[in-house]
Amino acid sequence: MKILYIAPKSPAPVIDGGCFAMMECLKGLSTIAEVDGIILETYKHPYTKESERILGQYLRKQTVVPMKTEVNPAGALVNFIRRRNYNLSRFKSDKLYHIIAEKLREKYDYIVCDSLFAAAQLSHFDMQELPPVIIRSHNVESEIWKLHASLESSVMKRFYLRQLEKTLRKEEIDILNKAAVLWAISEEDRSWMLQNTQQKNVLLLPVSVDLHPEIQVHYDRNSFFHLGSMDWKPNQEAVQFLVKKIWVNPEVSSFKLFIAGSKSEHFKFYNSDSIDVVGWVKDSNAFMAQSGTLVTPILSGSGIRIKLLEAMALGIPCITTALGAAGIDVEKSGIQLAESAEAFTETILKFHENAGLRQELGEKSRDYILKYHSFESCIAVIKETLEG
Repeated sequence: MKILYIAPKSPAPVIDGGCFAMMECLKGLSTIAEVDGIILETYKHPYTKESERILGQYLRKQTVVPMKTEVNPAGALVNFIRRRNYNLSRFKSDKLYHIIAEKLREKYDYIVCDSLFAAAQLSHFDMQELPPVIIRSHNVESEIWKLHASLESSVMKRFYLRQLEKTLRKEEIDILNKAAVLWAISEEDRSWMLQNTQQKNVLLLPVSVDLHPEIQVHYDRNSFFHLGSMDWKPNQEAVQFLVKKIWVNPEVSSFKLFIAGSKSEHFKFYNSDSIDVVGWVKDSNAFMAQSGTLVTPILSGSGIRIKLLEAMALGIPCITTALGAAGIDVEKSGIQLAESAEAFTETILKFHENAGLRQELGEKSRDYILKYHSFESCIAVIKETLEG
């Protein structure tokens, strides 16, 4: 079996949750079929020698296509006037069209597009003449922009964001309708696709997460931490919420809070006796295992939080919002939810005082990952799709 795999950015090296999810999908595909890849190179995710080395373990051939995805005000205005979605337009080009057309002269059994953006260019083809197209959806993209618009205080910006959401929703549904199969990353996204598109063949394909039984979690640590890339707005909001809404509370301010992740060093001004901005950590699993309880008050954004899943796989106790736990069965997972500063404070106090509770809920989270996010369970879904 031969598959043409299209990624909207280099999945390797893994520098964020999107890369992580793509790599896990690619690993699964490569266990079943020969896979050729078209990798779009962007300014945020350059294709390097390290990319080539890692991807070479899973791809038979690699075709790299540089794309100019930087935001351009003139391009945004033109697309706004034409009522086309600017987000998707940045992942289309004549060059990419011809490269895909050339690759399709080879006989492939399937085309797998890892995200809506990877599938954007295919809207310029006659989908009936292509091999069956599978779109692996990382989020319902238009829902993200709907939320952005609802949270925007500026009237003009809110108007523009609502137009982006409307055009994106129209094009998103059109692209999803043309696929042979959709792989949804969460049950919530799967339900949305079944309700809002004409698709009937929508399968749940969660992100697979490795367990690390060799790593010992220190449940005696009654500290707290936040880990995530700080060039992502929801993580910036989460850290600001922790620092300005919770760690100012005298009941909490004596507890240790570690802040780590890519670009977090830019927030060193938050350092204090109780707050330690660690910066980027080389071994995130080792860091999490010895840093206590994960606190991640996600207030915006969409999709599965990969760092949350990785923490759960280790057996780390976690406190987050309902939005942060999107795609996860809260009752089965052991995750604790809090929606306000008061609720976070109450839960933090409860965790700080009880090592037994930290261990009980952390182990429950690890069992959940083993059951619902193992590599084997995800491979089964891929095999079901490709082999019938």
